[in-house]
Amino acid sequence: MKRISMMLMLWLVAGVALAQEGGYQMPSFYERFVTGRATLYGGVAIPSGTQTDFINSRNNAAFGLALEAVFPKNFSAGVRTGYQYLSERLPRQTIETGSGAISAVQTRTLTTVPVLAIGSFFFTGVNAPIRPYIQAGAGGAYVTYTKYWGSLADREQGIRAAIAPAAGVRFQFGGPEGRLGAELQAQYQQVFFNYNEIQNTQNLLLSAGLSFRWY
Repeated sequence: MKRISMMLMLWLVAGVALAQEGGYQMPSFYERFVTGRATLYGGVAIPSGTQTDFINSRNNAAFGLALEAVFPKNFSAGVRTGYQYLSERLPRQTIETGSGAISAVQTRTLTTVPVLAIGSFFFTGVNAPIRPYIQAGAGGAYVTYTKYWGSLADREQGIRAAIAPAAGVRFQFGGPEGRLGAELQAQYQQVFFNYNEIQNTQNLLLSAGLSFRWY
């Protein structure tokens, strides 16, 4: 009994000394449980595919908001929504109609509001300061196509299926217990919307984001 008591005392002393020297560190809450993360994005939408036959402008805006459940290892899952607005103004043109010719400046706009389920795989741990990742996204989007001829408008809108694979990198600030972070992402978004010149809308979204995580 005396020998067991002595061994326990030595083990306790050794454990305290190890902790004091920083040899052991209790895993953070993020490494033990599922936690939450919200990210606000801002960036640009670059048209591609047949969408460039309708709008081929780089003066476009894209915003997004993602809410995720972050798992202790290398995965996260959640939802993402956003708003993308693309526009282009063409030089004045003359078109023939049944009631005569019309001379007008043509303005084209395309807005997209996606709602996507997203899942990400990270190549580093949940508390790593730099976390590169790949992401899959799928869901739907509400699309509004408008072509203005002066005050006249050709418009089509509706909800269509959408897919959105992405890749990026996250930066975590403040160490294992830090809550703030940043993100850079490239997302290829395709919405199965077909009308006039467009056979599926396709955009490359380049975004930067600020994030907050909690438990």
